[in-house]
Amino acid sequence: MFQFDLTALSAALPDIASSLSADVADQAWVIDVYSLALIFALPLAGPVADRYGRRRMFMTGAVVFALASALCATATTLSGLLAWRVLQGISGAALTASASALLAVAYPGPRRAWAFGICGTVIGASMVAGPPLGAVIAAVSGWPWVFWINLPICVALVLLTARTASDQALSRTYAPLDWAGPAALALAVGSLASLMLAGHGPAGPVVMPMPVVVGGCVGALALFIRVERQHVAPAFDFALFGSSRFVAMCLVPIAGSIGFWALLVHLPQMARGPMALSPAATGFLLTALTVPMVLLPSVGAKLAAKLPARWYFAGGLGIVGGADLLLALAARDLGAPLAIWAVVGALLIGGCGCAVFNAQIAAAAVSAVPPDRAATASAISVTMRQIGFAFGIALIGALLERNDPYAYTTAFTVVAACTLGLAVVAFALLGRSKG
Repeated sequence: MFQFDLTALSAALPDIASSLSADVADQAWVIDVYSLALIFALPLAGPVADRYGRRRMFMTGAVVFALASALCATATTLSGLLAWRVLQGISGAALTASASALLAVAYPGPRRAWAFGICGTVIGASMVAGPPLGAVIAAVSGWPWVFWINLPICVALVLLTARTASDQALSRTYAPLDWAGPAALALAVGSLASLMLAGHGPAGPVVMPMPVVVGGCVGALALFIRVERQHVAPAFDFALFGSSRFVAMCLVPIAGSIGFWALLVHLPQMARGPMALSPAATGFLLTALTVPMVLLPSVGAKLAAKLPARWYFAGGLGIVGGADLLLALAARDLGAPLAIWAVVGALLIGGCGCAVFNAQIAAAAVSAVPPDRAATASAISVTMRQIGFAFGIALIGALLERNDPYAYTTAFTVVAACTLGLAVVAFALLGRSKG
């Protein structure tokens, strides 16, 4: 549901824009406010789940997600939709932070990698099914049904979790929750996103001068660091970063988001623009990127059990970065007769690289910390993924705005450099740990 809601909604954005009179920047904010809500709520959701119970947190998140989906479906204005998307993001954070910890408890030892591999396969299937189903649902029944479909899934989640899930190793910490730190972090990322999205905020053009927005971004980041260092129970617990393995497992999702996930936002623009492809052919490109996410997570689970972590994760990122370089080469002449096959080949390679390690990131992050900090570690790991996703989208978008005939080549080259550079750092950090 979590992945389907995002990918299906992306396919339905043109219908939403037509219905609510939204421009291009507004459409982007329909996705971005969701990510910003996750960045704010995920670091909070982890400690709350550790303190009050992952099972209770998961069920509450499902109920609120259903309510938020119903409110989104009945929204009649863009501002209303954005507000309820924030509520969706907050409840989605409760689901995400609890899910990995519950799964890790249910499948200890060697079976954990197998369980997360199955989970990754389902996530991949939802990614593949999301765009075409979202487009069909919006065309046949109207875009609100992209949200209405979440309600029966949420009911099933509550019923199944009540019967099967259990909590273990709950935290005995009852210190005040940290709200200011995650809020400052979300403000910093949101300011950066506003700058990158041609100066548009979720309510329209940003009227503040750019130096003010930049200063706000830097100030918010500095406030985040100060709050987290001084709070008695920080949501973004810097103490966990004393483990080099955990630091590496925060860099891996950032790199994966920059090198792989951010492409999902910009590939349709490239396909419909310089490649002059039809909507059906554009869908073919996206399928090349996402199909490996269905087929290979089980292979990744087997490799995770056999390979050292440094070779497993850094190697997967290396494949993703190499695929970005191949994509950059293909982008030098997107009008060539065989360009589409060169792009498809690069996307398949990148998809294979990401699919192998993607489902195991959460398991590795949870394994790097004490059991009573499992949900917190999971939340931080997923937050890093969201930060990398937001940064990758902004980075590619900024590079594509340049007056450069090889803008796509430049963008993909820079993305590859970021991915490969982070892969080297993760490799070194994992080499210092026992994994």
